[in-house]
Amino acid sequence: MNIRPRHLVRAADADLLDTFLVSAIATVVIIRIFLEATGYPQLGGGGLHIAHVLWGGLGMLVAIVLLLLYLTPATRLIAAIVGGAGFGAFVDELGKFVTSDNDYFFKPTAAILYALFVVLFLATREVRRFRALSPEESLVNAVELAERLATGTLGAEERDRALQLLARADQAHPLVAPLRAGFLSADVAPVSFARLRWMGSAGARTYSAIVSSRWFRRILATIFILAGVAFVLTAIATVALLGGAFFGVADAEIALQEETAGGAIASLIQAIASVVAGVLIIRGLFALRHSRVRAYRAFELAILVDLLLAQPFAFLDVGFGAALDVFIDLALLATLRFLQAQERRLLAPAVA
Repeated sequence: MNIRPRHLVRAADADLLDTFLVSAIATVVIIRIFLEATGYPQLGGGGLHIAHVLWGGLGMLVAIVLLLLYLTPATRLIAAIVGGAGFGAFVDELGKFVTSDNDYFFKPTAAILYALFVVLFLATREVRRFRALSPEESLVNAVELAERLATGTLGAEERDRALQLLARADQAHPLVAPLRAGFLSADVAPVSFARLRWMGSAGARTYSAIVSSRWFRRILATIFILAGVAFVLTAIATVALLGGAFFGVADAEIALQEETAGGAIASLIQAIASVVAGVLIIRGLFALRHSRVRAYRAFELAILVDLLLAQPFAFLDVGFGAALDVFIDLALLATLRFLQAQERRLLAPAVA
């Protein structure tokens, strides 16, 4: 029986989109570091210059060809990595194509790229999560996993995922029963790249042990306490600065002009983001004694406000030098989400 969906069928496992974006971002960062370290060499000679936008196009071409030629899961992973690297090399030269003088060092390029990656991430995440998979989409994804039955590469995780998808499919469909029987009777293939997976599991266990320890939680709380104190002091200084400028104090007026040199709107948005993030941090600190889940959630929202509102303008001001703050924010964000998951698991028996 043919499956004819009335809409585009979404993939149940779309994590390769994240792999694509991570590969693209890493490529931009690596290119910038390499060029800075080597003095911006040029490939070519005799009046020729092979720009890395061409290498980016080649990477995206290779990814498309791989996806059109092969059906294996490993091919999709390689295509995501290679295609992401190609896209990163391609957009890194954005400054040349938005300026009349082909200025690779166009300062707003960093802010444009940051905004581009944030929009791509949020858009793809929304497409994946705006509603649950329909029974039809679940069945189509199970059919796709059945390819591994034919190739003998079905792993235990893939089999479990396929059975979960079949459980959400229309049980009256004639494909559901034979597919379920096929997955249940299939021999699980040996784990490929066992060494790499073992290293990844060991790293995950080490990370879990570190962030779950009491001393790490105290360090994390101290970081946000210091951030809260810094917010209060900054708020006091800002009020004093605005008050001095309002009453005509010359030094305060000069300092206010310097603070808004990047543009009044940009400064206002950054100020609003700082206030919102600071309030969330203070709220999290008060909640920390009673509910770590609510505290971690408040801290997470503060970091998201900084990432989505403040950091784009930081890139606009200082260029790629703002990337360090973004990496710190992302590390804190990943840690807070892990801690929230741990706390919910601890609370689950009590709720039950």
